[in-house]
Amino acid sequence: MALDAPGVPGASEALGRTRRSAPLRSREARGSDLRGLIGVAAAAILAVVAWLPFLDRPLSPDEGGFLLIAQQWHPGTSLYGSYWVDRPPLLLWLFSLAAHLGPIGHAATGVTAPTVKLLGAVASGLTVLLAGLVAQVVSPGVHWTRTATVVAAVALLSNPLLGMPEANGEVLALPFVLTGVGCLIAATRRPWGRDALLLTAAAGASGMAAALVKQNVVDVYVFALILFLASRRRLPDLGHRMCVFLASGAALLGAALATAAVQGTTPTGLWDATVRFRLQASATIRSSASTATPERLLHLGLAALASGVAVLLAIACLGALRRSRGARGARSPLVWAALGLAAWELCAVALGGSYWLHYLTGLVPGALLLVMLAPASGRSRALLTGCLAYVVLASAVVWGQHAAAPDTVSDDGQVATYLREHSDPADGVVVAFGHPDIVAASGLHSPYEQLWSLPVRVRDPRLTELGTVLTGPAAPRWVVVAGGSLDSWGLQATATQQVLEEHYVERTAYGDWHVWQHRPDGSDP
Repeated sequence: MALDAPGVPGASEALGRTRRSAPLRSREARGSDLRGLIGVAAAAILAVVAWLPFLDRPLSPDEGGFLLIAQQWHPGTSLYGSYWVDRPPLLLWLFSLAAHLGPIGHAATGVTAPTVKLLGAVASGLTVLLAGLVAQVVSPGVHWTRTATVVAAVALLSNPLLGMPEANGEVLALPFVLTGVGCLIAATRRPWGRDALLLTAAAGASGMAAALVKQNVVDVYVFALILFLASRRRLPDLGHRMCVFLASGAALLGAALATAAVQGTTPTGLWDATVRFRLQASATIRSSASTATPERLLHLGLAALASGVAVLLAIACLGALRRSRGARGARSPLVWAALGLAAWELCAVALGGSYWLHYLTGLVPGALLLVMLAPASGRSRALLTGCLAYVVLASAVVWGQHAAAPDTVSDDGQVATYLREHSDPADGVVVAFGHPDIVAASGLHSPYEQLWSLPVRVRDPRLTELGTVLTGPAAPRWVVVAGGSLDSWGLQATATQQVLEEHYVERTAYGDWHVWQHRPDGSDP
């Protein structure tokens, strides 16, 4: 006989060989999984190491502003103590943690805080680690898929064309997004019980945490909505799952609002800052933005192409669709959810309005999930492999250029140095407009609650509040103006410009920044 069977000659020997080989195969599988986990951990470490050359670089305007607000957040006159910003509280708690973990310096190039950059590095490393774990959940035992996902994560998160090394809201929200998506996928693959309940609750809380870092990062909720709708006929206890998912998110939101209220930040104030303001800002940008906005949009599109993230999204999307089409029955709910997630992330980038490079970091979760769902063989695998090779090469080239670039004293740094050298600790400074890193690096305080330029254009377009500050008892000694006057797009600055010229005199200029000093009482204009 060609095959042995029990009860015929040779069957017992074959059965014995099968029993002896089973533990061997099990050990081999465990060894392969262990090697895979070690590889994922090594990739996560590499993602962290990519940030190390930038730890002592000056903070970006956003980083400096968030750090400044986080350090002084207390019950005060504005949303966050003395200042207002259109961001939710968990972002500022993360920056407060960074402030408590290490020293903050004021170099000639600007304010430096290595722990802020380290915060971004840890978020990148955790994202890579979580991407490998989620890939194992999506495609168990498919080592190529896990490897491709991890390689894509490291390359994208190490590419300065996606905003690295800025520890901004997008990169800090990524670990929460990957945790939420992974837990939700794992929960839907289990019958309803304790494990599924805990995983679903973790997904809801993680999704809310991501939105509490940056309000438009509702990726987990978009993913969950599509996944639940697409699985409504095949997922048991769908109602229970949805209730637990929403309840856990609501519980975390309630805890965050209560904690923020203790620090003087009200729920209505947060709603105004994170929702109403964004709608008003979009209208302001559409009606009166300068030519710099479409120029940044063009640069953003070019960065998406040059980094490879746009092509990776397209190829992985086609691969996921092809893999799903080859399956029996209707297209997988997970594929629909992944496609919906990627579509939402593209919309979030497009609707951001200001089009900074770090917006592209928001595309990473959708791109990674589509890579996980792409075929691990055939033409799709070959195309994806070629795309990944380009993404890695582009990241290495751009990262190398940024790492080798010498530290130069920026105009922001020169202004901050001048202010530190010519000021008393009690002096105030207003930067008109934006670049809160100058305020942070100067070591002074600002009596004007608006540190960023867009909130000025939306909330104080006639500069009434600024004029009151400049003529009031807490008038700052210094005003730093971008350009020759306060006039700029979206503003009616004539009256406040007159106030500035009447009460202040220009002392020096660095690049486009002009530094004005308050006149001594009784001096002539």
